[in-house]
Amino acid sequence: MDDKQDEAAKQQQMEEMRHSFLAQILTNEARERRKIAIVKPEKARVVEEMLIRMRQTGQIRQKVDEDQLKGLLEQISGTTEQAKPKVTIQRRRMDYSDDEDEDYGL
Repeated sequence: MDDKQDEAAKQQQMEEMRHSFLAQILTNEARERRKIAIVKPEKARVVEEMLIRMRQTGQIRQKVDEDQLKGLLEQISGTTEQAKPKVTIQRRRMDYSDDEDEDYGL
């Protein structure tokens, strides 16, 4: 039981560190934009991971504003949209010609 509690405590601590780090990276407006996590948590998680990696590698030197965050979201949307296969349903069409009508005496 203690292992599960320790694991939960570690997870909680990691999430707190993550939110603290993101608060340092994002402007107030960009943090408000992060409310996408409520609607699309998987997309928000991808963007957060990207921001953290970019900060750690030095690609981000100042706070990310709302427009920059929107750009990242659009990039993520573009890649996820392309990754999904598109399904096209083609229905068979019944072509009736006038010649067939004559065969049946119509």
